[in-house]
Amino acid sequence: MKMEEWKECKLTEIMDLIGGGTPKTSNPDYWYGDIPWISVKDFNGERRYVGETEKKITKLGLENSSTKILSKGDVIISARGTVGELAIIPSDMAFNQSCYGLRAKDFVDSTFLYYLLKQSVNILKHNTHGSVFDTITIETFENISIKLPPLLTQQNKHQPRTASWGPLQKLVCR
Repeated sequence: MKMEEWKECKLTEIMDLIGGGTPKTSNPDYWYGDIPWISVKDFNGERRYVGETEKKITKLGLENSSTKILSKGDVIISARGTVGELAIIPSDMAFNQSCYGLRAKDFVDSTFLYYLLKQSVNILKHNTHGSVFDTITIETFENISIKLPPLLTQQNKHQPRTASWGPLQKLVCR
């Protein structure tokens, strides 16, 4: 398939952005449960998945805070302080407000989304906002356009990722 047939769109059109939160740390009823809760400390550098978290919350902590549950296969990105750390969620997990959960739309493969963002981290960092420390905002994602291949091309597992998608850097239009 030729790149001319790929659809140009904004990053915000291919994924849902989900904000996280932190249960009150002063309430022990919210902590030491069985729900993994991701913070930037849990990112594994170059590893694709976050499998373990330092902290866990309770159902009560989930219900009484702004944290949300990300589903298996969702992507998470650090948005404040240490900007641009990325991972895929291998199982359902909650997360803090220093990150965004990125849920691929039905016409986007989540693995493709992960690699596209991984190749776009420098562009995301260049478009951060904030006076005290760099922050990725919804506007950061709105200001970046990409060329999106059809879903079957995104899901092509018979060729190496870069061969089936072409150089990912070329997909970002800015």
